[in-house]
Amino acid sequence: MSRGRPAVIETVEPPRKYTRVFEDEFTVETWTYDLNKFHGPINVDIKYKAGAEKAIKQQIKQAKQEKKTARQMKKINEANNKRTGKK
Repeated sequence: MSRGRPAVIETVEPPRKYTRVFEDEFTVETWTYDLNKFHGPINVDIKYKAGAEKAIKQQIKQAKQEKKTARQMKKINEANNKRTGKK
């Protein structure tokens, strides 16, 4: 084991071509990069997991229902505040 500064400093070039895989509960995304051609991804492949479409639709439906309920509650609260004289 040597001490101090190394005799030769090695510089390792980062890869110019590489792939990254991102996975969440509904999809698996594969991003392919080639920095010689373009600075961003040159190809993105998205694959949905089994049952993902149904789950996504259910989430959208639930979000719409929550917004509708919030609007209704706001109207009810405003009406109650007018009747009682509160602001």
